[in-house]
Amino acid sequence: MDWAQMVRVAVDSLILIGNGFLVVLYGLWAHLPVVLVWPVAIGVVGLLDRHVSRRAGHRPRRHERGAVQQASSMGQWKTLGLAAVWTIAGVITPAPVPAIGLAMWLGLLIAPLLIPMEQDQILNRLKWMLAVYTAAVIGFVTLMRSELSPRAVSAWSRGLGQPGGGQALETAVVSSITPYAAAMLWVIGPLMYFAYIAQRFAVQSKTKVTPWATVEERIGRLRTRGEG
Repeated sequence: MDWAQMVRVAVDSLILIGNGFLVVLYGLWAHLPVVLVWPVAIGVVGLLDRHVSRRAGHRPRRHERGAVQQASSMGQWKTLGLAAVWTIAGVITPAPVPAIGLAMWLGLLIAPLLIPMEQDQILNRLKWMLAVYTAAVIGFVTLMRSELSPRAVSAWSRGLGQPGGGQALETAVVSSITPYAAAMLWVIGPLMYFAYIAQRFAVQSKTKVTPWATVEERIGRLRTRGEG
């Protein structure tokens, strides 16, 4: 192989690598709301799940002999698993569902950080609500892409007593469910999610105890009646 052929092979390889990089870049850009979920999920794991698991696993010994720390990483793996499942749901579902999902993930990260007094409860509740929403998205897409087999269409047609009745029944069922499912995914589900967050913020705004105060600060305020 002479120098010209080696240069040609090198140039062709660089072109292939560059084209592959552009394909990956365009794919990531096309699914940007789904891609941005992963930094948010890593933030939930690092800022919330690890802290919650350590606090739940803290067991002080008697007579001030130290403490036993038995933190579990189950919460962190659940968050990563939920992010993986949501990635599948966001990729196969068109807009605006991926953007709605990104907003819900941001709420999962921000709300527990701003309300530390209820951090455990809010984190678990929002995870559960987000998991239900993810399952609903996957179920909706599966319903839209599913079709009866020819044998099932024929069986339904014979049962209904008219030719083509099975296919007409399938079309009627899908067309009747679609508006309600879309309303649930686009409006009702996200509205319930963010309404819960707003309700917890409203409760915290009415309390006289600042959610960011430490235990020592709260005890001090009780002893001095807020005059210290």
